[in-house]
Amino acid sequence: MLDGIWWVLLALLPLAAASGWYVRGRAERSDEPAPPVNADYLRGISQLVNEDADQAIATFVRVLEVDNDTAETHLALGNLFRRQGEVDRALRMHQNLVARPNLKAIHRNQARYELAQDYLRAGVLDRAEGLLRELADQNLFLERSLSGLIAIYEQERDWDQAIATTRRLETVRGTSLRPVIAQYFCELAEQARSSGHVDEARNHLKSARQSFRDCARASLIGGLMAEYAKDFRGAIRIYRHVMRQDVDFISEIIEPMRRCFDALDDTPGYAQFLCEVMPLYDGAHPHVAYARFLHRQHKTDEAIAHISQYLQAEPNWIGFYHLLDLTWSQTRSTLTGPLDSLRQSLGQIIERQSTYHCGQCGFSGRYLHWQCPSCRQWNTIVPVRDVRPVESAPTRSARNA
Repeated sequence: MLDGIWWVLLALLPLAAASGWYVRGRAERSDEPAPPVNADYLRGISQLVNEDADQAIATFVRVLEVDNDTAETHLALGNLFRRQGEVDRALRMHQNLVARPNLKAIHRNQARYELAQDYLRAGVLDRAEGLLRELADQNLFLERSLSGLIAIYEQERDWDQAIATTRRLETVRGTSLRPVIAQYFCELAEQARSSGHVDEARNHLKSARQSFRDCARASLIGGLMAEYAKDFRGAIRIYRHVMRQDVDFISEIIEPMRRCFDALDDTPGYAQFLCEVMPLYDGAHPHVAYARFLHRQHKTDEAIAHISQYLQAEPNWIGFYHLLDLTWSQTRSTLTGPLDSLRQSLGQIIERQSTYHCGQCGFSGRYLHWQCPSCRQWNTIVPVRDVRPVESAPTRSARNA
């Protein structure tokens, strides 16, 4: 923060002095006596020397007239106030610039954009939206204005406006934002489903898939809706799409598929599904599910053998915990005291461990957010494949392109 202050002061200092030098120069050329140095300027120099940066800024601002020569400095100072959290001061400075009819259009428009950012920071979304809309309609700061509008619509959960604006931003950037648009349609589907408008929700899911056919979220929502409708075979068909759409989310369909196959009393079908996904997913979840399936079939020895074989090829803390737990459940006296303590400790670690991880910013949590609460990016959070008692879970690049 101090670096920013000193940068602005370095910009203000010569500008503040320039007017005095200019007047003095005119006096020398006209043989008039030189006027005394501006008292505010001297006071600012004194405050700067004494490292009173805030007072020095305020003093130099009084010295500087607002005109086309000093507008950029005032803009920079307003931005500095905003970054420091002094939004009121930033607002006043940018409002003052906007109100100056003598400023060049480039400076007034820049001030309008910065004023919109001030309103965003202050949470005054309607005013920020109005300014950004005006700028976008005039094709000014177009990409940044559209991005700001999208951020506002996301906060307001106005997904229709977010879709329309993102489509316009796609054209401006010349890059695909279809995965993000698909997420907006999924948000609309969730809203419709919560309100009991099932047909409307299905239409939104169809639009999501049309926007981005690999949208795993659309399949997860569609499968859940089919489950609620008792259409278990339909739900299974929908959940299967996830296997092709995004391998990272295979772990998310294991339990829903178990529910559906159980409802159909189709035990072999569930076993076949697990055998299909195990080669596709290098985490422990399908192997653990298969071992638990064998255990429920009273084939605990086979379950232990299966998970042991998996762990020999792919060491995994989650798999190791379930191996210990299956061994402990088979005969309570098999595990020695230290191994049973390890089983219990691992169970506590897994229970507390974050189960989702953002590959963009590193955010971790126990709930699936399709938009990261930290970096606000879409499609960057995925289920973790193992607990990490020491190091963090592996990152994953954003998949918005």
